[in-house]
Amino acid sequence: MATAVGSGSAVYVLGYVLTYLSSSTSIQESDLNQIIEAFGKDGVVWKLVGWVFYNAHGVTTTITLDIPLIGGTDVVNSIAQGDALSALLYVVPPVLLLGAGLFAARMADADELGDALVLGPAVAGGYLPLVLVGVFLFTVTVDTSSGGPTLLPAVGLAGLVYPLVFGTVGAVVAVLWR
Repeated sequence: MATAVGSGSAVYVLGYVLTYLSSSTSIQESDLNQIIEAFGKDGVVWKLVGWVFYNAHGVTTTITLDIPLIGGTDVVNSIAQGDALSALLYVVPPVLLLGAGLFAARMADADELGDALVLGPAVAGGYLPLVLVGVFLFTVTVDTSSGGPTLLPAVGLAGLVYPLVFGTVGAVVAVLWR
């Protein structure tokens, strides 16, 4: 069980790193990053990559601008709404979570479907806490405006649905291919 939880944590970090490696240059050059830097906030590319990582799970980014006459709240998905980021980022979380479930079942020497149905969901035990931390860690605040992963979809989709489904499928595959 501890291996499943640990693999959930590990693939969260690995997913973020892969997202960073594939998107940080585009994000560094993006208009949004330039605007944030113009307001005196340097070094936020790693946070904006976090937005993209959550977008890869289908989680939107909520941006609230507190600017008279043009302010408001907008919900975006940078992968879906832009051409600078590859749609292949959408496969990163499922593939890594499948691998986490497969790894957990192999390491536990699981040989029954019931074992897989326990180990697979346990991947969420390592993934969900990091998803929650990431929601707050990846929030960018400039004066009274802010942006970050949308909390409820982050918890529901990225923290629960993705690891529960893909972790379990990976563990079941490991048992069936034994």
